[in-house]
Amino acid sequence: MRWILSLAAVGGFIGFIVYLNSIDPATTSAPPKATAVPSAPAAAKPATTEPAKPRQQEEPQSFRFYEMLPDSEVVPPDVEEYAPGPARQQYDYLVQTGSFRKPEDAERQRAQIAFQGMRAQVSRIDLDSGSTWYRVNVGPFTSRTKMNAALDKLVSINIQPLVRKIPKEG
Repeated sequence: MRWILSLAAVGGFIGFIVYLNSIDPATTSAPPKATAVPSAPAAAKPATTEPAKPRQQEEPQSFRFYEMLPDSEVVPPDVEEYAPGPARQQYDYLVQTGSFRKPEDAERQRAQIAFQGMRAQVSRIDLDSGSTWYRVNVGPFTSRTKMNAALDKLVSINIQPLVRKIPKEG
């Protein structure tokens, strides 16, 4: 019984959509025109030979936007770049670009970074387990702005860097 009601509801909905698509939008949006019933027969009216008057041309709209725009221009004030004082920042930023088992791989990445105009260092790390790794580092950077510029260059050459904070010396 429920499936019959469901089918009837779906059928009714589809029928309603078809009905809406069949309606002419020009007839529904315009109000119905009133037909004037002449009080005298049409033959009694004198025929006029005057040409029909053309519609008066509408004046173009004028917008005040173009007049108001120059008056509403806002010039932002010059603001200095934020740089924390030396007492507030106790660390620098070091960007690690890779860690390799072979020194040749580390040197290859260091050269790739050098082509971007940055200096990279390769440092050898001996672990307690006896393995040796070669890290490629860029930096240190004293400000986040400089570090972010270096990160953008590294990402553009498909290097996913790791940012590390290192304590300041002294």
